[in-house]
Amino acid sequence: MRFGVKIRRLIRLLISLEKNSDVNGTIDDISRNVALRGANIWMLICAAILACIGLDLNSTAVIIGAMLISPLMSPILGIGLSIAIFDKILLKNAAKNLLLAIFLALLTSFIYFNISPFGEFTPELDARTTPTILDVCVAFFGGVAGIVAGSRKNKTNAVPGVAIATALMPPLCTAGFGLATMRLNVFLGAFYLFFINAFFISLATYLISILLKFPKKTLPGDEENATYKRIIIAFAILVTIPSAIILYSVLDKLRFDKNVKNFVNKEIRREERQPIQWDISSSANRKTLKVYTVGKAANGEESARLNEELKNYGLGELQLKIIQLNVSPDEFSRLTSNVETNIAEKIDLIQSIEEENKKSIEALQAQIEQLKEKTDPEKVFLKDILRLFPAIDSAEWSETATENDENTSNQVKILKLKFKNETSETLKKQVNERISRLAQIRFSEESVRLTEEKEENENEENAQPTN
Repeated sequence: MRFGVKIRRLIRLLISLEKNSDVNGTIDDISRNVALRGANIWMLICAAILACIGLDLNSTAVIIGAMLISPLMSPILGIGLSIAIFDKILLKNAAKNLLLAIFLALLTSFIYFNISPFGEFTPELDARTTPTILDVCVAFFGGVAGIVAGSRKNKTNAVPGVAIATALMPPLCTAGFGLATMRLNVFLGAFYLFFINAFFISLATYLISILLKFPKKTLPGDEENATYKRIIIAFAILVTIPSAIILYSVLDKLRFDKNVKNFVNKEIRREERQPIQWDISSSANRKTLKVYTVGKAANGEESARLNEELKNYGLGELQLKIIQLNVSPDEFSRLTSNVETNIAEKIDLIQSIEEENKKSIEALQAQIEQLKEKTDPEKVFLKDILRLFPAIDSAEWSETATENDENTSNQVKILKLKFKNETSETLKKQVNERISRLAQIRFSEESVRLTEEKEENENEENAQPTN
């Protein structure tokens, strides 16, 4: 029994936060640094510019520098602390300054990416557009480390590490990139990452402040205190749900990519045939796995077997297309170590040719459609009667009908006419007669029936078929 008590005391001693804590000093320090004025504004703008340059040039070192000098952490800590100690004035100041910091960072990054000569969507930018529940963990535990380090009498070097881990400025600048380039998905993903970081750092500050029993500015009632806690818990769950969904989709994509890689390496790769590159293209409702290979070509029978084998790797929705590059097995065995670079250039060339061919086909199809518009007898006839008879508001061909006589069966083309409201019945009759004669000349071997489209969307027959 005594041994158990000693163990509990030892554990309590090891994890205790009260020892060497500076409660009043921590409150004063956070409250004093919440305001963004003078030097802090300059540091914020400089940090935003540095983060933008790092993201734009794909430079991790520059991004880390921006994280270290950014003063964004103080207002976020102030929000968590103010809720824990029920200090409404501190909460108001912290929230106001955080909104100001967000606005300045977004404005700076928006201006930078509008005038930047680069402006490419770099991997550093892409990495901050899909926040997952792992980012929630980073923000929360980073926030815990930050407030614990900040509450010590003897400050440690943990605070710079927290600034780097939680990464507040880069997501904001990525959101600015999304605004500057009109990419809503980039803006929403990056701003959500910033929001996650800010919220869970504040939550960690709130919890540690409660744990360390920071003195409250005002004493809330039990019911008010319970309401605050319920709101915080509910909000934390709501904020976390999208990140969990994103994590699931990310893991699903990783699993899919792994299955593709396993399929290519186990089923296609041979001593006499090597896959160099593969990618997935989508067209209509079909996805195609294109594998570029050198060496021995796969015959029709093997290609069919490989397509069936896709199902065993969970890739049944894909259709396999093996693209053989013009390199023989003997040539392949003599290639040097830079073969992949050389072949990659060939693949890029093939893909660019495919894109050009696709554009040419689309342009030819558009020209064909234009020629149809000009040469299709039915469409030309509609344009002519609309031009010749101003009383007609619209005209269109309906589906061809079949009329059965005693001994014959005739195909009849139906032309719907809609006259303008002020058109008299006499004029309608005259127009119908003239159109019937024109139809008989234009479509001598076919019958055409004219019908009038009424406002009640009913068709009334106005003329007999013309032959």
